[in-house]
Amino acid sequence: MSIRRYMSIVALIDTLRQQQLAVLNPESWDDRNDQLFMRVYKSLSKAGGLYGACLVLKRQPLEAYLDSHQPEPGTKIRYSEVKYLKLAEVKELSPGCVKDLPFLKRYGFKDENEYRIVIETDSEQQPAIFISCPHAWIDTIYLNPWLYKNQVQSLIKTIKEIPGCERLKVKRSQLTDSATWREAADRIAGKTHNPALTLAEAGKHKSNSKRSRSL
Repeated sequence: MSIRRYMSIVALIDTLRQQQLAVLNPESWDDRNDQLFMRVYKSLSKAGGLYGACLVLKRQPLEAYLDSHQPEPGTKIRYSEVKYLKLAEVKELSPGCVKDLPFLKRYGFKDENEYRIVIETDSEQQPAIFISCPHAWIDTIYLNPWLYKNQVQSLIKTIKEIPGCERLKVKRSQLTDSATWREAADRIAGKTHNPALTLAEAGKHKSNSKRSRSL
């Protein structure tokens, strides 16, 4: 099983502390096309509440994970890979496509390889509904590549202090800042690779520079 879930740091901490994953009201989604289709689906299916989680599927299907989440009375869980439609296909959609609406998305997003969990409830809409997500199901946490080194270290320490998370693998994503790329650039330019600069080191460099000028 290999899936990815992108979330904010606040949502991550909450998920780890509660060992529950929030499945959100689709009205909070960024994509207005997705919001619209989910809104229409909710209305036509007469669901009291509708919730969706967008995941990234990696190699293997998600059914084994979802089989452990049997619907409670008054709830319904659906899950499927997203089908990506070109505009010509969107124009062909008809009332018979209602059940497919939660799993349709514009073709331009096809590289996302998205997989969705959709939960319907008889009870009225809430901001989110929660499903179990024990620590044992988490393989690795990748942190935002735009975080500075000190921020990453502090966040890793915070995560490790959460009960049950002491052994979790937590890394800073190198998607936009690869050490291998930096070292290659230095080799090409004939430079020695330099570590990240700290304020203390910067102060030393400035002091040394002043001393050199005075000499």
